[in-house]
Amino acid sequence: MSMQAIASPRSSIAETSAPNHRVGGYHEYAPPPDLADAVEALWTHETVGIRLVVHRVVPDAAVSLCFMGTRAPDGSAGASRLRVIGPITAPKQFAPGPGHSMASIRVKLEWCRPLLGVAPWEHANGEPCYADIRPDLAAPLEEQLMRTTEPVDALRLLVAFLRQRRAARLRHGAARGAVLLLRVSMESLRLGADAPRVATLARQLGVTDRHLRRLMVDETGIAPRHFARIQRFHALLRASDLAPHPSWSGLAALHGYADQSHLIREVQDLAGVTPTRLHAERSAE
Repeated sequence: MSMQAIASPRSSIAETSAPNHRVGGYHEYAPPPDLADAVEALWTHETVGIRLVVHRVVPDAAVSLCFMGTRAPDGSAGASRLRVIGPITAPKQFAPGPGHSMASIRVKLEWCRPLLGVAPWEHANGEPCYADIRPDLAAPLEEQLMRTTEPVDALRLLVAFLRQRRAARLRHGAARGAVLLLRVSMESLRLGADAPRVATLARQLGVTDRHLRRLMVDETGIAPRHFARIQRFHALLRASDLAPHPSWSGLAALHGYADQSHLIREVQDLAGVTPTRLHAERSAE
């Protein structure tokens, strides 16, 4: 497996000295540049001390390949396993116990089949062991992961695995037209407040609205409009996490909501609580 150019998350983390985003024990880092088209982020989550912290998990339109579980006191893998965390469609509470550790790569939905060999929405709201789905891919990787003692070492192996998988796909030749259309569409819908309307996007790409919707749903399991809605919600979360006292009206204008009332309704629908309550919960972590 190649370790060239941004050879490991350890080096990229050392260079930035801090995660791009942080909420409690959750630390998120930008993907290596050579994987940025297929990967949303690298992330870790570790419990510190014995204080029980409850984290609200919110809807997420991505799939994470995650080495997770309770590590032994000496840092060895213990009961950890390599799992696929499927797309999350509804909010839920997560309260990991002492010693729980997660090292993960969040893969874009349109890249799940090529890189992970799984259909994303077959595992919605699930966390199956990767070995139960794709033992041919999981077994050798999990064997290496079990020998790690730090989350960053697990990330290094996960990055190397995805690089190898992506290189293998490239050796098979250029992607088909439908695949390229899907990738361009998904990236356009990740633009948050600047994302075009689905009908506008379809027209720009020279296809019908119906064709574009069917293509996205067939491959990812999520309708374009709902996907864009979740992307905007996550952009809002990131911005509000940075503010001790968010201006919801200002954030509504910045992220393309009609007004503050629209923002509140969207957050309540997706997260199950008001924006103020959600911000307080995340700040308390």
